[in-house]
Amino acid sequence: MALGEENIKLIFGLKIRQLRTSKKLSQSELSEKSGLSVSYLNEIEKGKKYPKTEKIATLAAALDVSYDRMVSIKLDKQLAPVGEILNTRLLEELPLGLFGIDKGKLIEIITNAPLKVSAFISTIAQIANTYNLTQENMYFAMLRSYQEMHDNYFEDIEKEAERFINEYNLSTDGVISSDVLKDILKDKFGYVVEENDLKEYPELIHIRSVFIEDAKKILINAKMAENQKAFLYAKEIGYQFLEMSGERAVMTPWPRATSFDHVLNNSRASYFAGALLISPEGLSKQLEAFFALPKWSDKALLNILGTYNSSPEMFMLRLVNIIPKYFGLNGMFFMRFDHEKKTKTTSLKKQLHLSRTRNPKNITLLEKHCREWLDDSVFNDLGADVKAHCHRFVTKSGSQKFMVMALSRPMKRNKNAALSVLVGFEETAAFGKKVGFADDVSIGETILLAEQGEKEIEEEFRNIKSAMRALMESQKQGAVVELTEQED
Repeated sequence: MALGEENIKLIFGLKIRQLRTSKKLSQSELSEKSGLSVSYLNEIEKGKKYPKTEKIATLAAALDVSYDRMVSIKLDKQLAPVGEILNTRLLEELPLGLFGIDKGKLIEIITNAPLKVSAFISTIAQIANTYNLTQENMYFAMLRSYQEMHDNYFEDIEKEAERFINEYNLSTDGVISSDVLKDILKDKFGYVVEENDLKEYPELIHIRSVFIEDAKKILINAKMAENQKAFLYAKEIGYQFLEMSGERAVMTPWPRATSFDHVLNNSRASYFAGALLISPEGLSKQLEAFFALPKWSDKALLNILGTYNSSPEMFMLRLVNIIPKYFGLNGMFFMRFDHEKKTKTTSLKKQLHLSRTRNPKNITLLEKHCREWLDDSVFNDLGADVKAHCHRFVTKSGSQKFMVMALSRPMKRNKNAALSVLVGFEETAAFGKKVGFADDVSIGETILLAEQGEKEIEEEFRNIKSAMRALMESQKQGAVVELTEQED
């Protein structure tokens, strides 16, 4: 078993703890027997210290075991599952610190119930295999969880973007051009920038940018729109200005994510780009006026989009950053759908749900009905430019309502494809107070209906539950009658 230095320290600490508790010794008692301080023993057991040879010998004597047993990496039955988990590199791949989880504590939990925890982890692995969840899927799932934990608003990056704007005297209420950002990248960060149509590399025609680290050079696809170039330059500045370490994307879009660092750093740089190109103060003022409208207005939303050097997707993602923070409207969600005209297929490419309490079934229903609405009413009515739409989705019981705003357009480099980016709100009391057009009856409405198969399963479950309740009641009554007869 090839265990790294950090894992060897963890295993050694767990062995000491296991031996100490098996001898029914407290850390204080082991301290007295070994002459080592309680604080030092605590550090060893947490896997933070690995003692020198003479101290290991002292501990072996105090615990009445051989020196060889102490230093052997061969694990007994209780610790063997821990070694297997460490050997898979699972804990190295998971960003435990990001979620406030101490690796040593997690290992301790695994040690206390190794067989159960190992079975649990094996079950997760089997589920992943069954549903074809790749390691890359896991990275993006972790990123979404991280974003949801922070309500997709990161104050530290917002402040850094504001500092950058002030430092370079950039506009906070208008368009920041790609040329301005390109010059900053070249003059202030020492980049070589080349805009290239990549004609010589037909396999790379879909690539937007390539970063060549050794030359500190970035190649930008010259055929991209102005707002796409601005975003890529702003994102590259983000990598440098935020002084990121660890893996990063070297091309956009990337072929695959290789680590969680890769995914997280890309997300942070992208967030910086959004904060740089769309300032929170300016956008919040525009949204305040927009939300005050008594009727839904597609033109009003498109006018706000037009004031920024931004793609529809970046703009809508920025709404999901700003609205919960500045307007207190929680539980928003974001979806991006891509549509192929020839095959008439619409697929969900990205999603983010900021409500951690929303029923997963409702999320699935929302996705299904949003796709159907786009197919029926949006993708068949696209022109050359971006269009804005609004729609309402209501659960069958009427207990929950969701309002969705969409920006849709044809793909720039593929006439047979289109995309739509959606942001949605749960229509709570707070939403009704903040949004004037919440009462606009002209907004189309769709009832969220479950698939027939799901209905049948739910009905069967309710019938079984009802029958089980009746059975339990009859058994209780029978027991009472029997007891009464015995007393008589």
